[in-house]
Amino acid sequence: MALPIDCWPGYDCNLAAHVDRDPGPGAADYTCGPLSRDGLVRTEFAAPPGTAILAPAPGSVIATRDGRPDGPNAAPARPGDCGNGVILDHGAGWQTRYCHLAPGSVAVPVGRRVARGTRLGRVGTSGAAARPMLGFELRHRGRAVDPFAPDDPVICDAPRGRTLWQDPPPYPRPGGAF
Repeated sequence: MALPIDCWPGYDCNLAAHVDRDPGPGAADYTCGPLSRDGLVRTEFAAPPGTAILAPAPGSVIATRDGRPDGPNAAPARPGDCGNGVILDHGAGWQTRYCHLAPGSVAVPVGRRVARGTRLGRVGTSGAAARPMLGFELRHRGRAVDPFAPDDPVICDAPRGRTLWQDPPPYPRPGGAF
């Protein structure tokens, strides 16, 4: 997969959080580091408002939501609601979900086939996001998958295994740029 956001992580955007790989209470990212939250099932990219959100692989748009307001006080309609968004089906049981899009920015209708790099929307704060971000969720047959380390289990201090990224973004540096 290509990156789902039109930015350069570590320079004009940051990886803000990774999928929680700790099976119990507590949180750990794919490096066994602290860049996650308990139960987080998506990767979060913090980016300037309006940054383009892109399809990382070809697929079909199976759901969209638009018109929810931006802002940290714009409470989600129900638990798990992530504001404005798009869901793509990539076939063979793979789907991606894009959350916290800016109101009025969803650029693709349900039923549209998209190519890798197609603009899906723009970064916002809908769904009560505390800052402008993209919440990117990858699922295979309904199960959350960490695109940085899709194989289970994650073993701390072991050499890194495969990734699903075409060009994996670097692990965030302390005090990153954005």
